[in-house]
Amino acid sequence: MNMRTKSLYPYAGQYFPVDIFGYSSHGIPGVEIVGVGRYARQMKEKFVYLSRKKNLKFPKRRFVLCVEGELEGKKFKEEEYRYLELPLLMMLWSLTGHLPLEHLEDCFASGKVSVEGEVTALSLSTVEQQKLSDIFHLEEDQSLKIIAPNDVAIYEDYYHLPVEGLLDSLTSENPKK
Repeated sequence: MNMRTKSLYPYAGQYFPVDIFGYSSHGIPGVEIVGVGRYARQMKEKFVYLSRKKNLKFPKRRFVLCVEGELEGKKFKEEEYRYLELPLLMMLWSLTGHLPLEHLEDCFASGKVSVEGEVTALSLSTVEQQKLSDIFHLEEDQSLKIIAPNDVAIYEDYYHLPVEGLLDSLTSENPKK
């Protein structure tokens, strides 16, 4: 299974678009995160912890999550990298069959996830949200779905997928094989 989604990376007061993609294969079982440098292991361990806390069992497959964008050559602060946690975690749980999302191609997410499972979304103004269609080169007839907590105001032309509802829909039974 393959998936792809969109996110923004905050750096030096600006937002940089990134593509996040992932796949599962029959390789050596495990989770690998690529494109976030030295923060990959910390993120992976947090995702494993949160999954265990929710009693989620992963199929015996290899799961690879990749971040690609204008990140090369920048010296990032840890807090900036953390805004990629929400889309990466949503992708992992979708690939493992625990979230009812078949594809994330038309979705956007950017947020930090605490070890308690609390999500802090990247705070975007209405004007900044309006620009997402241009940033991600969406067709006029495409509608963006934004994965964010319930208390985040979403621009009226976009569809809001509340994180709380997605987390409530997590199932520890019957992950995809």
